[in-house]
Amino acid sequence: MNKTTLLDRCLWPLLILAVVLLCGCAAEDAEDKPLMLRMAHVYEVNSPTHAYGTEFLSARLREKTDELDVTVYPGAQLGSESELLEQLVAGELDLAISGPSFLAMWHPPLGVLDAAFVSRDIDHMLEIARSEEMAAEWDELRKEYDLRVLDTWAYGSRHLTSNIPIRHPDDLKSFRLRCPSARIFQASGEALGARTMPIAFSEVYLALQQGIADGQENPVPVIKSMGFHEVQKCLNLTGHIQSSLQILVNERTWKKMTPEQQDALLETIQELGREVNEGLVKDEKRLVEEWRQDGTMEIIQDVDVDAFQARCRKYFSKGFEFSDVYNRLTAESSKDGEE
Repeated sequence: MNKTTLLDRCLWPLLILAVVLLCGCAAEDAEDKPLMLRMAHVYEVNSPTHAYGTEFLSARLREKTDELDVTVYPGAQLGSESELLEQLVAGELDLAISGPSFLAMWHPPLGVLDAAFVSRDIDHMLEIARSEEMAAEWDELRKEYDLRVLDTWAYGSRHLTSNIPIRHPDDLKSFRLRCPSARIFQASGEALGARTMPIAFSEVYLALQQGIADGQENPVPVIKSMGFHEVQKCLNLTGHIQSSLQILVNERTWKKMTPEQQDALLETIQELGREVNEGLVKDEKRLVEEWRQDGTMEIIQDVDVDAFQARCRKYFSKGFEFSDVYNRLTAESSKDGEE
């Protein structure tokens, strides 16, 4: 036997042992590291969604587990709402936030939550979103697109802003109202009596400033965070949509997580959702009173909400995939109001 062959035979066991040890160390290192998730949404850092919610997601998770961490990309850093949904479905994102109108592009019945005057107030909207009836629709979204809804957060009561008072649907004749591009938002604007314009969220300020649009509609804290109060004179308290957001996780990501990680994420999301709701309600009351006192905006409180409601409920009563559900929910809402 020559020396080279003997040397090779001696070295092979050592090489194999070294590989096994290195693999073992790598596996241990992988187990020691937390599962890193990526989350994105389109809302600005000073909006209630981020300021009271997603900004604290990673820190709150670390209080519960060292096996999970989330990096959040706010302010449309990774794309528009529609683009983020596409990335989430493709598995390029682990978590995202979207509203019913955009989710309705994937599963149309979900649009009912953003149809004008389907709910009385924020609490009623959350009750509907978490009902058994909606649970079946969320489940269809999961089965068809691998999108699991972890929770519904409040986004706020949407009101119209303008440069003239808006008290009645007749005041919206020929009024160019910027609404999000999703079909249900556009339909809700038309139901109110306006001529809708699907201008990108990031371009709304300039459109209002230059008179391209006559007005827009959003919750008061969003109006503040986007500076719309600087380029509009009137806040018309229509409260036509009690707006919600769904916190979504890719189902494949969800199944990759341990039960303990799932529990930690779900509990944290729900905790932050309650804090977002409390924060935006507090902010709306404070801002409306501040603007009333200092004249930042004229607060139009004597809006004929009944006239807007009647027009919208007639508009959505037929012709939409969710019309039957809308009619049932609004009928129940009317009965509850009478009681």
